[in-house]
Amino acid sequence: MTPDTESRGTLAVLTATFLSGLNVYLLRIGTAFIPQISFVSVALTIAGFMLLAATIILGKGPAILRGRNHIAKFLWIGVIGTSVPVVMIAYGVSLSTVSNSFLLQTEFIYSMLLSYMLLRERISGEQILLTVLSFLGVVLILTDGVIKTINIGDVLFLASPLFYQLAHVVAKGVLRKVDPLVVVMYRLLIGGLTLLLISVVLGHDPSSEISSSQAISVTFYSSLSFSLANSLWYYGVKHINLSKATSIMIAYPFVSVFLAVFMIGETLSSVTIIGASLVFVSTFRLSQVRSISREHIADRSK
Repeated sequence: MTPDTESRGTLAVLTATFLSGLNVYLLRIGTAFIPQISFVSVALTIAGFMLLAATIILGKGPAILRGRNHIAKFLWIGVIGTSVPVVMIAYGVSLSTVSNSFLLQTEFIYSMLLSYMLLRERISGEQILLTVLSFLGVVLILTDGVIKTINIGDVLFLASPLFYQLAHVVAKGVLRKVDPLVVVMYRLLIGGLTLLLISVVLGHDPSSEISSSQAISVTFYSSLSFSLANSLWYYGVKHINLSKATSIMIAYPFVSVFLAVFMIGETLSSVTIIGASLVFVSTFRLSQVRSISREHIADRSK
């Protein structure tokens, strides 16, 4: 892996982190007056069609057709890695407090374990320490240092990131053969359409629930953010270690908090400021760590 490739992959993940934080902010606005499952299902589906149009315009139509050879993996990535965890999060929000969603940031634990076991990625002691510090910062930001009793909603928050990582591990292999844009297109289309079906089965009518100009506007911007964030994420994952990418990505709540402070006037406590500082410093250093496989280390030692 060349330094230029590493830099481009890292920059892509950093940008995806910002967009993911922006999308959380948009979801917070949208779900204030739109049922969560309806909002997410429509936003994901539109994002998928946006990427379908983009791939065709960019002349990647043949790549879309070749993607049929990996349809089983795309179904796994779309359903297991998108629909299932999003539904779990939707129920988690209704059964627990929103602030307890910081438990979703345990994704880095799943990422490191799966990357080490299945992708043969090297996890350095420094990387583990920096990720733990960043995770601690995220916890402080989202909870203000208050520990709450865990319930079934919290269990769903803890479990859902595992499904994201199970999909990312599969996607890492697919990305060696398929254009990242095509992978993301299949992921969002399959995930969105699956959730759309679930929302209808649950008695929702997205067409009537997302009908006002305000609802349409926030849904469109959320779809755009989904499509860009996921495209950059998979581009980055193709070029750097999954464990490193996830370590950087867990900082996205920092962006959400920043937007909340300057856009809707939320205040920051001293605990939150400490947490934000931990996230910033840890993420900055993580972005400088190079991605190395354990095989590469073994080859250099010979």
